[in-house]
Amino acid sequence: MHILLKSSDKYKGIIIATHKEMDYRFNVFFLKKISIKYYILIHNGSVNNCRYYDFLSYNLISDSRCINNKCLPFTSRNFLNSNFNTNFDIKEVNSNIIEILKYNEIDFNIKLDEKNFDFICVNVFADHKKSYELLLYFINYIKKYPQARACFIGQYFYDNNYYKKVIKLWESNKNNNICFIDTRIAHEKNNNKIYNGLTSEQLSNFYKSSKIYMHGCESEGESRTIHEALSCGCKILAKENMKGGGLDHLNKTNSELYNNNTCLIKMNKILLSYNMYKPDLDFLKKFDEKYSSDKLTKILFNNLNYSSILTYDTFQKNCDVENLMFALPAHLKTVPWYIKGKPATDIREMKQLDILKKFI
Repeated sequence: MHILLKSSDKYKGIIIATHKEMDYRFNVFFLKKISIKYYILIHNGSVNNCRYYDFLSYNLISDSRCINNKCLPFTSRNFLNSNFNTNFDIKEVNSNIIEILKYNEIDFNIKLDEKNFDFICVNVFADHKKSYELLLYFINYIKKYPQARACFIGQYFYDNNYYKKVIKLWESNKNNNICFIDTRIAHEKNNNKIYNGLTSEQLSNFYKSSKIYMHGCESEGESRTIHEALSCGCKILAKENMKGGGLDHLNKTNSELYNNNTCLIKMNKILLSYNMYKPDLDFLKKFDEKYSSDKLTKILFNNLNYSSILTYDTFQKNCDVENLMFALPAHLKTVPWYIKGKPATDIREMKQLDILKKFI
């Protein structure tokens, strides 16, 4: 849960729960009880249909899935921090990558004056993210086109057997043209609480030095990584059967869609088209945290009738819009109710809720 606006004697606050948190009765009872003092919003990062409660003000959901006036088209992908941008110096980006790889003892040759990766993938090691499948595509493509280069960044999830399966595939097929980064190992050195090994600034360098972002998930509510990559100038290669909101902003200019039978053909097609690609900078604004934070707070200010109590400047100043890209989906592991070792910070235990209550 994220406390967007703390309540006061003069006005109601705003709290945003995740769709996963609504699976727990104690959370539902708690939110219903505090709805006297708080407007309740739910961030929906799932492909499943929205749930509606009598105490709910809005569902935050991807654009294509907004079906009524209880929905607002804002999810974590709309609040990417300023590191994800197209305004960069490629030499500086690549110098940063060299330092990151050196620190994490990863041996890969980085060229300073050009994009280093034809393809990049960033995901968690999980079956629904198709990590194994994506790594296999990279391996097979580079066997066919030995001049190609790729970057595979994987984050440990919680399925240790699947993680071992992906690592075994890599160990059996190591290739000097694939930069393989296991952030579980990087995390042991860096102790970063966001990407478990890489900060968002570090991660953005890898997108910026890449041409094509390849996505394997077939069922995803919003897909933040697709939009991180778009915002750094990548074209997108995604599954044509993906359900949810992941395909919302993909078109013939910025993407190609593939299936298991057409994968290698589409990889080649989109790579050949990259040199003609020019990102739509006006379009990319909608994924910038500054632009979207202002847009969301203005909607809430007007729709929830704060205008009769506060000026907009005061309302905006009191709203906690920092790190919404992580806070909304419960990925911000600096919150006091985070349980160490868990993949996210969703409130799933009463002891977590008891801690949250201290801040209400």
